[in-house]
Amino acid sequence: MIERVTRLIKLDFSVFKDIESDPQATVEAAIIVAATTFLSAIASATGGEHAFGTFVISMINGLVGWVVWSAVTYFIGKTVFSGGGTLEQMLRVIGYANAPRILGILTVIPCIGWLGGLAGLLISLVASIMAIKEALDIELGTAIAVIIVGAIAMAIVSAIVGIVVGSVFGISVGMTQLLFGR
Repeated sequence: MIERVTRLIKLDFSVFKDIESDPQATVEAAIIVAATTFLSAIASATGGEHAFGTFVISMINGLVGWVVWSAVTYFIGKTVFSGGGTLEQMLRVIGYANAPRILGILTVIPCIGWLGGLAGLLISLVASIMAIKEALDIELGTAIAVIIVGAIAMAIVSAIVGIVVGSVFGISVGMTQLLFGR
């Protein structure tokens, strides 16, 4: 797992071929998503009035978002763009593509921390495009179209989770909090 994450950080996107074909990588992908989500949730919850609620919303968004985004991108890629692969392969590659999000923990650093979070988000986005391209055996432009639809679905789920969990904790959740965790 560490070797694959290292390859990903070095922008060696050929790693997705290995991940796609390894059934053991599904559990590893779930661990990566849980770890990056946990660290991002901690960063999101620091210093806020409703820290625990924000933490819970961030955790649910990260874990549910991974599954929803994987399912939607698989469905769209398979049905609309005649892609190949399986849902489990999509879960694996998208899970691994989340690894750069670990930089989100840097957002706790005043003034400049947001740059680390932004870098992690951008690298993860590029990795996700390459992961989807590999898992569905589609062209780059098609992978970008698939990821846009998947991101829209993820934003909708994130909004629903934020509203439901926010109401449980008595938190007024704005769109900025839903999309960026702040």
